[in-house]
Formats: sequence, structure tokens, C-alpha cells
Amino acid sequence: MPDHRVVVTGVGTIHASTAAGRDALAGALALNRSAIGPVRGFDAAAFTSRLAAEVEDAILGSLIGRDAARRLSPICRLALGACVLAVRDAGGPRGPGLGIVVGTEFGDFTSSRDFAHGFLTRGPGGLSPMIFPNTVMNTMASIAAIAIGAKAPSVTVNQSTLAGDLAVARGARLIADRRATAVVAGGVDELFQEVYQRLAEMGALSPMQSRAPEGCRPYAADHNGPVLGEGATFVVLEDLETARARGARVTAEIVEAAWGNVPTAPHSGRPTRIDDRSPAGRLIRSRPEGVARCYGAGNGDPAVDDWERALLGHDLPARADLLPPQSLAPLFGQHGGLGALRVGAAALDAGRGIGSVLVHGIARGGCRTAVLVGPPP
Repeated sequence: MPDHRVVVTGVGTIHASTAAGRDALAGALALNRSAIGPVRGFDAAAFTSRLAAEVEDAILGSLIGRDAARRLSPICRLALGACVLAVRDAGGPRGPGLGIVVGTEFGDFTSSRDFAHGFLTRGPGGLSPMIFPNTVMNTMASIAAIAIGAKAPSVTVNQSTLAGDLAVARGARLIADRRATAVVAGGVDELFQEVYQRLAEMGALSPMQSRAPEGCRPYAADHNGPVLGEGATFVVLEDLETARARGARVTAEIVEAAWGNVPTAPHSGRPTRIDDRSPAGRLIRSRPEGVARCYGAGNGDPAVDDWERALLGHDLPARADLLPPQSLAPLFGQHGGLGALRVGAAALDAGRGIGSVLVHGIARGGCRTAVLVGPPP
């Protein structure tokens, strides 16, 4: 990272276990209780997969207000609520230097469905000008930016498996490059019936073409696919000097962040040769002894799990204590906010004095991220 130092001053999360700031997140992590259970939001009896980690609708009303809850789509409510929680947890910040970065895997499918349904059932007169803006991928960032007063860059990233941590890495870069003094960064996804059904039909969810029972078992010998979740997690990143000037409570520091593509796409089974020149790989190889803990992207997908272990084994050959990395997917399900939740957990760990924590991500397409979180300055 350039000379501008980046720190974490707030966390806001809405997931199947809780909806609150950093203290509640610490409590949910300490409890270590899985929120995955039978799908409740729609009838999944005919699907091959029937598990998910769902958010209760009632928890959002008190966060964003009744009017906003009525006019916004489910994923926009999640994003807005988590951003409001994060800014509140950080005690600010506001002003022209505040930016936002939102990561998502699927975006606002509910609005896209409703918009298309209006046309298919009523013709051109059924096309809603109120719904149309929500059909684009940056809807969540736009809604949240208006609510929290973010006037610096607004960025939306779309990436499977690691959307949230990629958003945090991009947000840290905005501050380090002096394009913003603070950034609310994280990820969000909703549990949408049609997406769930199609992924199950494609064999992309647990139980993925396997006799093993359905469930999220990252890095295990019988892992057979991810279990979906939903929710949003955002962290407030700030320039260190700005945070100190306003008396913010600094939880941890983003020491370095990098992302890029791995030449060989992930696959199940340990590869015979790894040729990784990505920025994320170089970051990890530069600090083999400086990492006390590692949170990984493993979600039960054999291709992702095996590839991640192989990459980390290659980059940290003397650190068998970090393999396999810790995964939060069994607690909260796989969704776009999970990567930012990993960063939030790493910030809490670093703030408690355990040392630096690596948040690692790898996606099936070969995108790789690394966020190194250190103790507060």
C-alpha cells in the first residue's frame, strides 16, 4: 500500500444470526453456532437442495424505517441496513471524501423478475419506471450512497465467492491512492428462489452429485458443494490521520490488499504445478512468517476448497498451522457479504492482539484476493 495508511473504524452486518455492529459480530463469532437450516422463504421440497441461511424480514424495519422498507427491494434493504449500521458503529464519517464499494454475486434479481413480469403480463404499459433503476447491478451502491451521504467514488464489483473481500480491497486502494478519505466497503446478496432452484438443478449446490448428506463442509473429505446464505456486511475504512483527527475508535489496520487473476483456473484435486504471479500471491509470499491466522474462501465447493489449499500450501510451505484456513461459510452460508464478514472477523482478531490475519479468497474463474489485517496503529 502507498503511504496513506488505512484503518477499520466500524463494522455493520446483517446475516442469519444477528444484525448489529462489531460487538454483536464478535458475539456471533464467539457463539460459533450455524445459522443454516431448512429453507423457509419458499417451498424447496421438490429441489435436490433444501438448506440455506436466511435473514428474518422483521429485523430490517427498525434500521431503515418503514417507508424505505416498503419501497426498496430486499437486497437494497439489506445493503442499506448494513451500511447504516457500519457508519453508526464508526461514529461517522461523513463529508465529500466518503466513498462506497459494494460487492455482490447475483445483484437484485427480485427487481429484474418484477420488471420483466410486468411486461410479460401487461405489455409495455406494465413496465415500471420505479422498478427499472433497480435492475442494474449498482442499485445497492446508489441507494446506500444517498442514505449515508457518500460523495466520493461509488464502485460496484461482481464476483463469485469473494465479492465482499474484493470490495474491501478495492475500498482500501481508493483511500491509499487518496481518491477518498473514508470508504464503506462490503458485500450483499439475497436468497432468491429462481437462482436457488437453477443452481440446485445444475448441481452447483450441496449435495453436488454426491451420496454424502447436504451440508456446508469446507475442506472436508466429503465436501459436496456450498450452501447458500443471504445478508450484507460492510466495514468502514478510513485514512489513519482522518480517523485520529475525529477521535474514531480504530479496530485494526488494512496493512496490504491485492487482487488479480491466477493463470490456471481452480479445479478439484491438487495440481502438479502452480504458476501464480498474481498480486495476491506475491503479497502472501512476501509475509510467510507474519501471519497468525487465515480466513479462507472455502465454502464446500470441492474445486474452490482444493484449489485454495493448494495455492496457500504453495505460498506458505512452512506454515502448515494455517492449513486448512478458517471458513465462516458453515456459520452464515455462501453469499456476497461473506468476504467482508471475513475481513470484519479478522479485524476483531487483530484488535484483540493475536497479530496479523490474512483474509484469502479464490473463485472458480481464477480471481484471487488477499487482504492482510494488522493490529491498530
